Amino acid sequence: MKGRPTVEWALLVAALWLVGGTVGLVVAAAFVVYDLVREPAPRDLQVIAILLLGLVPLVVLARGLPAAAAIGTDFVQGNLVAHHLAGAGLALLVVGVLREVRAEAPAAAEAPDAEPDREVAR
Repeated sequence: MKGRPTVEWALLVAALWLVGGTVGLVVAAAFVVYDLVREPAPRDLQVIAILLLGLVPLVVLARGLPAAAAIGTDFVQGNLVAHHLAGAGLALLVVGVLREVRAEAPAAAEAPDAEPDREVAR
């Protein structure tokens, strides 16, 4: 990554704080620290996101499934760990995809537009 994307970090922190409250702020701050220390590749962010999203059903199952009649907003409010894992996973997935697309854009601009010669079979 070239330079320090301070504006991007600030936007991410603000967006996650707005959407996720205190937990969103903590997740965003943890991501910024991780990004400063490791400078992860977009694929690494996507793998971490998939792992976080994969933990959601395990957390729900560990707590126990309610009866079908009890599923509603109380079910989600009772599983905030799963809710926050899903939010963090989704945020990392979006950041990973955006970084991957931005990394591919300059490579596509530098590639020649001409197609290789093809022989026409007659």
